[in-house]
Amino acid sequence: MSSDANRPGLIQEYWQAIRSFSPSLRRFLFSMSLTLFTAFGLQPVLQNLYLLRLGFDVQFIGLLAGVGQIVWAAAALPSGMLGNRMGLRNSQLLGCALFGLGMALLLTVGSLPASQWRAWLIFSQVIFWCGVALLTVNGAPYIMAVTDERERRHAFSVYAATTPTVAFVGSLVGGGLPELLVNRFGFSLDQPDPYRLALWPGVILACGSIAILYAADPAYVPRQESRERNDAQTPLIRLAFIGLLALLSSLSGGALRTFFNVYLDSGLGMTPSTIGSVLGLAQLLPIGAALVVPLLANRLGIGYAVLASLLATALFLAGLAATTLVGVVILMYIFVVATQTIANTTRGIFGQEIFSARWRTSSQSISVVGGALGWAFAGIGGGALIQASGFAALYAVCALAALLAAGLLYGYLRVMGTRPLATVEVTPLVAEETPIL
Repeated sequence: MSSDANRPGLIQEYWQAIRSFSPSLRRFLFSMSLTLFTAFGLQPVLQNLYLLRLGFDVQFIGLLAGVGQIVWAAAALPSGMLGNRMGLRNSQLLGCALFGLGMALLLTVGSLPASQWRAWLIFSQVIFWCGVALLTVNGAPYIMAVTDERERRHAFSVYAATTPTVAFVGSLVGGGLPELLVNRFGFSLDQPDPYRLALWPGVILACGSIAILYAADPAYVPRQESRERNDAQTPLIRLAFIGLLALLSSLSGGALRTFFNVYLDSGLGMTPSTIGSVLGLAQLLPIGAALVVPLLANRLGIGYAVLASLLATALFLAGLAATTLVGVVILMYIFVVATQTIANTTRGIFGQEIFSARWRTSSQSISVVGGALGWAFAGIGGGALIQASGFAALYAVCALAALLAAGLLYGYLRVMGTRPLATVEVTPLVAEETPIL
């Protein structure tokens, strides 16, 4: 059958799935879009530029990012435990609050004596990344809890498409705000003030996300499940595999995301508005990439969809390492962001579907630990590697990490197969469970 014949069916399938989304899922998606607007739009464009204008070098920026990832990793397991105890929604409300508070602390550093800046920035990152841990650990289990099997992959796909959509808008806003503030208030782009003021809307949006999510289903996690097959004991091998896969995957993308705006600024001499446009443009292709996840999962199987996207990521990272032509650099970055979107989305579904509800927060916690450690290694080691060998060496290491992740996953699929190892049936959310506060 031709692709033209298939396309209406795919669109109709998406539309039917979206119409069936529960009010709680809709609230979750809307609330997270406000947070993601900041996390993937404003911050990637502005935060490193703000720190550079405060007088910090690329090595400290990498160190600060690495400290944040370590905190993210350390907070992941406690975040899963909190989600199990206080409800998945309540843990995300707390996460939004800490997210906004950490940003606010970062932006007030200029009011302190310069001798206290480094300690204050590290403290702000501790608060911020504790919030990120709560959001990332409990987000995927929340989607699993408020969806059924028929709509679940579409829900993950729409959530994944939301990220580049709001990131595109946020990148354009983040790139344009500093120049707008310069023209309005007479700042200079060499000062930190326009970047600081342009980041404050992120704090306001975090408060808005709390208000939206508050009325959603609390989604308490069952403490006991009957008739669970293959989960009578803690699935340590699968948990360890998920953590290592996440570490290698995030290592391949973490360094690129952490330093790419620095590369465009100090390496290629681009203005903030141009950087915002480039980072925003890079979010357009991932929107479509995220929406084809259900199709890829049905055609290849969810495990091999992850594998294919990791291999594609490695290929484009190698292309990025091999060139300094501005147009090609931007094109390779766009392709990497798109393939990483597919990889992260399919890996998230895969990591949830091979566990039953009892172990899903544990799986996501371990995945976040691995992902955070990968970002930490990328931040701490990436800054030093750039200073020693340049950006091309960093991108080559990223490509190698993606290849190692693909090899690990291929070995797992060959040994364990592609069939989910635990049921993915929905457990009732409200009935028997009383939250432990």
